[in-house]
Amino acid sequence: MGEVFKDREALRELFELAEADEHKEDIDYSLKRLFETKENPMTRQRSAIVNAFYNNAANHRASGEDLDPQELIDFINVNDISMLAPYMIGYFHPDSIQELTVSWWTEKMEEEALAVNPEWEGETPGYRLRLGEDRNFIRFRKSSANYFTSNQLLVGDDYAVNNPTVVFGNFEDGILPPDDGGIGGGGSNDTLFPIVNSARCQDLNSNSIVRLTMPKFRLTSSIRAWPHPDRMTVVVVLGTNPGGSAYENRPFFEAEVTRGAAKDQRWITSPSSFLVNNWQNRQVDLAFVVFNRRPWSGKEEYNAVVKIKTDESGNTNTEITQELTIGGWQRSQVHGNATFNRCGTIIDPFRDKGFGSETHQNKSYGIEKLNKFEFLLVPEITI
Repeated sequence: MGEVFKDREALRELFELAEADEHKEDIDYSLKRLFETKENPMTRQRSAIVNAFYNNAANHRASGEDLDPQELIDFINVNDISMLAPYMIGYFHPDSIQELTVSWWTEKMEEEALAVNPEWEGETPGYRLRLGEDRNFIRFRKSSANYFTSNQLLVGDDYAVNNPTVVFGNFEDGILPPDDGGIGGGGSNDTLFPIVNSARCQDLNSNSIVRLTMPKFRLTSSIRAWPHPDRMTVVVVLGTNPGGSAYENRPFFEAEVTRGAAKDQRWITSPSSFLVNNWQNRQVDLAFVVFNRRPWSGKEEYNAVVKIKTDESGNTNTEITQELTIGGWQRSQVHGNATFNRCGTIIDPFRDKGFGSETHQNKSYGIEKLNKFEFLLVPEITI
């Protein structure tokens, strides 16, 4: 299938497909959809990739190989095959590419590698295609096993940054529960009163509103193995009234981080305006848990434990704990978790916690870190 990109128009269309979704810095598009519509989604014209596919099939038949194009199309449709090219946009130009690496991925190969090494960064087998040679294509049915063994290479992040690479496979991870939005809790700080970003708990009163935001986050490197992007979910757990139980919401769900953004440690604007809209005096702390996608069929859960005061006057001797089990979505696992104390979080968010600082709205805040997930916590307090 990769041989279609020997056609320059097909290669240019591959780059155009990056514009087909919100993540324009990488290419992630369904071949099944492309062959169903036979249309470039950006130009609404006949797909150059589809045209090149049929022309390539004719070349194979002319060389004496019995190749039925419908057989491959049926395979693409049944297995929902897509294309991923994480490092194509911004790294290469379609008119300057002379050699393209074509690779493939299966969930089985990733599961087997992770079973041996849970920190495996990912590699996929592939072949180099010289685009300038008209008859340079792989005769899959006629080539011997020695041909594939001697010409195969392994592809990963470091390779793809320097060598144009496209990966084929079924990358569909399934549909998970939708976003719930941030935790409310009564009240709002959308008032005319001034907002400050730090305060001592003893300076707050019954009318004070503590809103907690996470304006940006980043990954210090990819969590999931090549060639997938990362999909991050943040869950916040808070306690309720005595006699109740803790509750959770997801400020954002399945936020995608491309491999290029992770490699460059690029800050990403949070898709949620706040984590907690009103962090109440009764709620001593909150649990902050980060999930990410993994290629497995298990359902990892996390038991969050938080504290509340039974006495609103602030008597710390009357604290009780509440628990809640969160997660359990198929193909997700816990990447990191932490508990943030309300008073400790709002008194000095500017302090460097040992991970450096980052600017938000002309102020420098200390970076929080959970494994590869870094983020800012910015209080917005109405006193």
